[in-house]
Amino acid sequence: MVTQSSLLSPPNPRSGRATTTIQTTPTEVLPQLIVQARQAGRALYDLSLAERSQRLLHLARLITERSAEGAALIHEETGRPSSMAALSELNNVMSFAKAAIQEAKIALRVTKAKLSPLDFPGKSALISQVPRGIIALIAPWNYPASNFYKSLFPALLSGNAVIMKPSELTPRTGAWLASLAQEVFGEDTVQCIQGGGEVGAALIASGVDAVVFTGSVSTGRKVAEACARQLIPCSLELGGKDAALVLNDASLDRTALGIAQWSMFNSGQDCSSIERIYVEEGIADQFIDHLVRVISQLTTDSGDVDGTEGEPLYDLGPLQSQAQLETVIRHVDEAVADGAVIRCGGHKTEIGYGFQPTVLDRCTDKMNVVTEETFGPVIAVIRVAHAEEGLQLINAAQYGLNASVWTQDVKRGAQLAQQFECGVALVNNHSFTGSLPQIPWTGVKNTGYGVASSRWAYSTFTRPQTVVIDKNKDPDPFWFPIDESYRQFVEAIALKNLGGGLGVVLRLLKLLKTRIKATKSLLNKS
Repeated sequence: MVTQSSLLSPPNPRSGRATTTIQTTPTEVLPQLIVQARQAGRALYDLSLAERSQRLLHLARLITERSAEGAALIHEETGRPSSMAALSELNNVMSFAKAAIQEAKIALRVTKAKLSPLDFPGKSALISQVPRGIIALIAPWNYPASNFYKSLFPALLSGNAVIMKPSELTPRTGAWLASLAQEVFGEDTVQCIQGGGEVGAALIASGVDAVVFTGSVSTGRKVAEACARQLIPCSLELGGKDAALVLNDASLDRTALGIAQWSMFNSGQDCSSIERIYVEEGIADQFIDHLVRVISQLTTDSGDVDGTEGEPLYDLGPLQSQAQLETVIRHVDEAVADGAVIRCGGHKTEIGYGFQPTVLDRCTDKMNVVTEETFGPVIAVIRVAHAEEGLQLINAAQYGLNASVWTQDVKRGAQLAQQFECGVALVNNHSFTGSLPQIPWTGVKNTGYGVASSRWAYSTFTRPQTVVIDKNKDPDPFWFPIDESYRQFVEAIALKNLGGGLGVVLRLLKLLKTRIKATKSLLNKS
């Protein structure tokens, strides 16, 4: 428990040195934040969905207009070029918000239950999706803006208040996003707290109504246990070890470019990065040569200022932390010791926590670089005799987020993709669907059971509430007393439900009148 404010001093990944400090949130203030959030959430829900949607569009416009600020923060906190940060996290916010609103209209639609007029005369039922109340969003450092708004937007659209906790490695980006949301929705509706795991644990125990967590498997298990103790739902996305299956008929050029993109983007620090490639032997040598040719040309941070606006331009920024760098180095060194061949890269760069883009050939499923999440710019290549062997090895992984098959035979590719044990299966592409609010982003196994984006994510943010209206002026036929007419009425219902004909229905209608009369007779007895 953090009983007083302390300071966070995350290191700059490009230098390894701390360049800023942020005050942590004392946990004793959380009860008051909860009270304020609950009041603000009720006020937000009192607005119509159309009004909440207009506010969300206003927020999206603010983020877009001030995206240069956000991109500069992301650059400072992660080492990514600000242009890459703007493209991947900020510039598409308006289109994301518009699509999210359309999904909300479907997810929050009031539905009418169908009730039998014979079994339940005079009754109707409406089912609404109502907000849970206060949503805790605990996000990681790899995408410090978009990891928030993909849950922030549906939470607000459904009428919840939100408390955000950014990673202690990227606190300022989360605070910046929260400040913009506060300008539109109010300071109590969207709040931001800062700190490490102890602050996140205190938030879960503070009285929130649901939790969205993205992070490691080990921490995700603790979050699930904590939420279970509070009897609140949680949505968990806990990483991946995404695979690509390259068939003999794949386009060498496009496949090499596509896999280079989705394995090296954000220096591989993406839960949906391609970390494993299973390539059929018939094309293996040619394909690996193509892939190495592309990846060896990718640039890393040199520390020089070569951008047109005075910012360095490079393809791969550093890893986020010393601990992440050490994991990458360990996986590569262990693989090489066990027989893997470095085709390019394989070493730390001279700038901060940087690591060269790396291709490892001749890997096996006994290596940690194949079985554990590396989360860095490293591809492990496994040669397979045929697609079925690759499919079996892909599905043997402990994770199941994305998987892709690369082939010019799209029909066969789709058949294979349907056999992947994952949340998102693709043919001739990878990873990009994480930015689409219309498509559920989800996984299986150790990836977790959470669903982000789309109408299918709303079970975290809302709960169904049923309102039943009875316009009947007479008592119900199944009310007291339990007499001979009651027994006959029960038997007639059973016969009707078994498909009884017109005679059964007519008998039931007659018994309805008898039962209503029997119930009314209770009023006349002294």
